[in-house]
Amino acid sequence: MPLPSTSIKRPVSISMFYIAIALVSIYAFSRIGVDLLPNVNVPHLLVQTTYPNASPEEIEKLITEPLESAARTVTGIKNVISVSKEGLSVISLNFVWGTNMEFALLSLREKLDNVRFILPRESGRPTIIRVDPSATPIMTLVLTYNEGKNIQFVKHSSSADDIRKLIDLKEAARVIFKRRIEQIDGVAQVIITGGLEREILVEVDLQKLKTYNLSFSDLASALRTSNVNLPAGSIMKGLFRYSLRTIGEFQSVDEIAKTIVKRNSDGSVIYLNDVAHLKESFKERTGLTRFNGAETVGLLINKEPESNTVDISERVRYAASFLQKEYPEYDIQIVSDYSKFIIDSIKNVEQEVYYGGILAFLVLFFFLKSIRSILIIGITIPASLFITMLLMYLFNISFNIISLAGIAVGIGMLMDNAIIVVENVTRYREMGLSVRESALRGSNEVSMPIVASTLTTMAVFLPLIFMKGIAGELFKDQSYAVIFSLAASIITALTLIPMLASRERKKKLNKNQKLLMDKILFIKLPENRGLFFRMYFWLRFPLIVIIKSILFVSILIYKKLSEPISKYFNYFFIRVDSFMEKVINKYERLLLWSLNNKRKVLLIMIVLVFFTILAAIDIKKEFIPESEEDEFTVELIFPTGTSLEGNSVISSEIENAVLKIKGVKSVISNIGRTNESDVLNKDQNSIDKTQMNVKLTSYKDFYNIREKTRLLLEEVKGINYSFRHIETAYSQVINPSKNDIAVIIKNKDVDKAFERGNQLLNEISKINIAGISDLRLGVEKGEPEYRITIDREKCILYGINIVDASNEIVNMVKGNEATFFSDFDKKITVRLKALEQQRSDIEKILESNLITNNTLIPIKNLVNYQLVQSYNEIWHDNQARTVYLYARVSQDVGIDEILPMLEKVVYSVAPYPDELIRISGVNKEIKDSLRGLYIALIIAVLLMYMVLAAEFESFLFPFIIILSVPMGLIGSILLLYILGESLNIISLMGLIILVGIADNDAVVKVEFILRKRKEGLSVKDSIITAGRDRFRPIVMNSFTVIFGLIPMMISIGAATQLRVSLSIALAGGLVSATFLTLIIIPVLYTYMERLSRKKLEDF
Repeated sequence: MPLPSTSIKRPVSISMFYIAIALVSIYAFSRIGVDLLPNVNVPHLLVQTTYPNASPEEIEKLITEPLESAARTVTGIKNVISVSKEGLSVISLNFVWGTNMEFALLSLREKLDNVRFILPRESGRPTIIRVDPSATPIMTLVLTYNEGKNIQFVKHSSSADDIRKLIDLKEAARVIFKRRIEQIDGVAQVIITGGLEREILVEVDLQKLKTYNLSFSDLASALRTSNVNLPAGSIMKGLFRYSLRTIGEFQSVDEIAKTIVKRNSDGSVIYLNDVAHLKESFKERTGLTRFNGAETVGLLINKEPESNTVDISERVRYAASFLQKEYPEYDIQIVSDYSKFIIDSIKNVEQEVYYGGILAFLVLFFFLKSIRSILIIGITIPASLFITMLLMYLFNISFNIISLAGIAVGIGMLMDNAIIVVENVTRYREMGLSVRESALRGSNEVSMPIVASTLTTMAVFLPLIFMKGIAGELFKDQSYAVIFSLAASIITALTLIPMLASRERKKKLNKNQKLLMDKILFIKLPENRGLFFRMYFWLRFPLIVIIKSILFVSILIYKKLSEPISKYFNYFFIRVDSFMEKVINKYERLLLWSLNNKRKVLLIMIVLVFFTILAAIDIKKEFIPESEEDEFTVELIFPTGTSLEGNSVISSEIENAVLKIKGVKSVISNIGRTNESDVLNKDQNSIDKTQMNVKLTSYKDFYNIREKTRLLLEEVKGINYSFRHIETAYSQVINPSKNDIAVIIKNKDVDKAFERGNQLLNEISKINIAGISDLRLGVEKGEPEYRITIDREKCILYGINIVDASNEIVNMVKGNEATFFSDFDKKITVRLKALEQQRSDIEKILESNLITNNTLIPIKNLVNYQLVQSYNEIWHDNQARTVYLYARVSQDVGIDEILPMLEKVVYSVAPYPDELIRISGVNKEIKDSLRGLYIALIIAVLLMYMVLAAEFESFLFPFIIILSVPMGLIGSILLLYILGESLNIISLMGLIILVGIADNDAVVKVEFILRKRKEGLSVKDSIITAGRDRFRPIVMNSFTVIFGLIPMMISIGAATQLRVSLSIALAGGLVSATFLTLIIIPVLYTYMERLSRKKLEDF
């Protein structure tokens, strides 16, 4: 028995089914997670290995190259990129999309362990880090004192009060705020930036060392052996056992100063303070954090994978406000909160769904003559959404801007089936059939066409679910959401709508109306005359009177207003019917003209296709369209060798100037290397760089303020700069590359690669390519360094170990962490260093002495030195030494416009032997993503043809419907081009969705033409009759989707680029597909009918 027939015969069962679905879905709705983006499984691993005090060249040779060779053998590796810097090797491994990363991680661990024995003994074990876009900080907090002056930059010569404040701030951040926030459920880690770390500095006088015949090693050894607590076992006393522990740790700084460093033969002793000065100080800093011009301590909040960002943010906000009250001496401010971006994005999509639904109902109100029909369609929307939410819960899909955009698109699409059924039922009702018979015949007649058209739409999204790459990961949730919405629409269209449409409204008799009014007007006395019942009645009596009075007045108002309202609606519907009849008549005449002038129609079609091809060639192409945000980052790059203080002074001037720009809310700067644990951030790796995050009062001024900041930076001489979006999980997924274009120069000789990079940089700068900005080399020569070479033969002659000579120089300049001073739960470093005036000159350093057999040997007798400038980083791309040349592309220029000019410059130079130059960056990502989407588009069309061929049991007629796809593409491409939008993975996703939608009207139209042909009508009469009967539902279907997309097309706010391009592509395509389907499909059908008849005659 057909499903509509069963639904009509069993209304109670259907009602109970949907009530059960609603109850379960409400529970599922509360359990579905909320996040900005789907959980993207990025196939990316990092290997980090430390080797203290090693140069970049040593790291490259001893650490990076062996590990690269081992990692390259792991299955699924796509490319390997590495950087070797002082004391650290970081290898980035990109795998093919779809690789099982759990297995890849285990395999990589095994390969690295196999080569562990050939690495230097002093190096650390290689650490494997799983890259997760959601691991970026979700919140940034700053901690300052509530009172006191603003501190701009603290150095060793600053006041003791300023030093103490920053030390206390960092200690409070570590002991109080970090620990309390990390206890919050869902918080993975709190990273502290900025501030000062306390240290006991022992400044050694080299002259006194020489006088007392001592070395740094002697002082360090004395401190270590004088600062120990040791367990001494236990003793028994009777039946009790007592533990013993010797306490020998320093209890105060004065005790450190009184450490005996040497005993002379005459019994006299030399104390540490005889050869050195002790003072409370702070560790040598490599960076600082500043907020609105004042030094501060930053707290970066990282969440656990797959945890709810919005919930965690709320908990952190509550904890911050509680800590503020508990510690009023500190001021804790939330500078950046990623959850706000998520909430705004989700709210925008929800509003678009809401307003889109309202506009779609207005379309229905315009076309349908019955409020009852509109309400029936309206009931199907929540019913379909309940089913969709239940399926999303079962498939573990969260609410995010991608899945909600799928639901927003599905809102219009899921009404299509409901409109077709209701409209067909209404048509039979107007023919004089009963309500039940109209519902039965009307729903059964269109059941197969709507199933076929819906299956073709669902088939379009299947390739996207299985597609690899960022586009597949990103749009998988959207595909599921649309498929679930469409499946729900079929279920409701074939069950709920026939059941509701078959229920006839019964009119009440006048007698029943009178009885109802009597019940309202009269209050019956209680039959039980007991005292309790009488008291209870009279207590309720005032309330009963009020309620019945309200009901009576409401009925009177309804009876007064219902008649004029009904007359108004009837007048409105009559006018609409008259208008629609005129439109249908004009369409019928246009259809007759097109059937009589087929060649002219096809010529017009060819002209439109020609202009579409021209527009597709000329349209701007990019990976992801840039959007307005309420913050941006600008990176300042100072000349190599700039000190931290020099960086801080200039950065401070820039900060103050930016803060004066109208619309800037705050500026937080990370100057130098503020976070030692952030080894993954290759752009923030030296003290001559500043990362400045500019927060705006509104996203509307984004481009204006960024341009003002650019003009301001142009006036600062001697620095380079680049703009980019704030590092968030959103930007990591949407735009993982920080640079639009990267010119890769590979050469075994780094100097030649660096020389080539500079040459290309100058050549590109000379021709001044419009649209290119932030042109810079990714590698720079490091700070000038004194390279001290130890003479092995002289060391052997004097009986001195090479390591002892090296350590003595390190101890004098960098310092020796001799021991620790315990202060409650914190270990404070006690560092030995030479006096500042003695360690600031290379000649004075080399005048110090080593002791061997009680003989002083000047270090200058053992070494040679020279001043050189080497690279602070050495990059490898697939095991080849590489230099990168980066560039950004302006918002109003497409990469495809710039690439030909750039390629002309890059490939015109004569390469060195063994040199390889190629252009990469976002342009490669664009090609890869577009290629994947093009393949998905082709597969979608093939699947659609297969479903249609099975539905029509014909290999020929599905081609008519397939031709509706290019008709839709005409409108999409032309509208994108006219509105200045680009062709990107978002708009391409819209084109793929269009493939599924555009054929729906054509399916219904062709199916009705074939039905009329079976009834014996001629080809022309069949086309005219089907066109007239199907005009209203086809136009209704298309207009509900188009009007539902309007809020998305004009969307403003967070993450709009994921919706605007998609909705414009869809709306433009639907407009052209609807119009051309009504005209072109009938013309094409006549040719197919002729071809089909000819084949039958030949057969």
